[in-house]
Amino acid sequence: MKILITGASGFVGGHIAHMAAQLPDMTVLCGRRDGAAGSVHLDLLDRPSVMQALQGVDAVIHCAVGNRQVTVDGTRMLLECARQCGVRRVVHISSIAVYGAAQGRVTEATPCIAPTGRGYAAWKVAAEDLCLQARGLEVVRLRPTIVYAPDSPLWVEGLVRRIRSGWWGTFGAAGEGTCNPVHVADVARAALAAVHVPQAAGMAFNINGADTLSWNDWFRQVALAAGEPPLVPVAAMRLKLWRLAALPFRVIRRVAPRYCPSWVGMVPADSEMALFGLHATYPVTQAQTVLGWTPQVSLQAGMRAITAHYARPAQGNVEGNIVR
Repeated sequence: MKILITGASGFVGGHIAHMAAQLPDMTVLCGRRDGAAGSVHLDLLDRPSVMQALQGVDAVIHCAVGNRQVTVDGTRMLLECARQCGVRRVVHISSIAVYGAAQGRVTEATPCIAPTGRGYAAWKVAAEDLCLQARGLEVVRLRPTIVYAPDSPLWVEGLVRRIRSGWWGTFGAAGEGTCNPVHVADVARAALAAVHVPQAAGMAFNINGADTLSWNDWFRQVALAAGEPPLVPVAAMRLKLWRLAALPFRVIRRVAPRYCPSWVGMVPADSEMALFGLHATYPVTQAQTVLGWTPQVSLQAGMRAITAHYARPAQGNVEGNIVR
């Protein structure tokens, strides 16, 4: 089977490409906008490039994401060209962000937010709507939770930078929402399973790890795994004043980022604080039943990998960060 992975230079796409390349029955094409050595040139906003990349491809795992144009219009272009090129299946990597602020037990039947809003979540819903409208093509939608690994740019590397800045801590009641981590290796396994299972066509699947914890505990565990001292609680009033002080600088950062002090990037955004206070879980019964998938990397094993990563004198590569 010949598969194309879009966004193969990214965190999730890179891990999926690496895992797929280990399978003897798969020929893997890594789609990258820069067309770097060993990859296929793929610009989702350029039809000739998409058509060329899809020649002879049986399935696509669509990981690429960017601004609204890339995330929505790029997905539309990919689906249209995939149908024209005779691609059998597209596995679209979406996100639990499509559920918005839904709380409690959030299943695939939980309504998504409107696709007309601004920001990442609305773009992902709009892209999923295009998947549902696709004709002559099998499309599977995966909705991962908080995807992590030692090289996660957001939930590990970015968080460690914030912790090491001295500005980050735990946030009391505001950080007691539910963190639902899933290791990127489990996301990769789910994506590859979704390529093959006939019954999955047209369906959406939550992809979540087996362990949950509070966001405050996630911050504590990442700090510990990275070799940092115990986190200091941030008082509610201090957090409020800190966020208010950052507001004018966020405006400045949009127009003149070099004049924005570095501490502003350490301040949790409104969307982050909403996430840190959200009490929601995302059962994976549907993925277990239809895809035959279940998470294999425990939180304990994932944290051990992060500890090993930060104990090394130099940063590891993608291959070294995959937990088998």
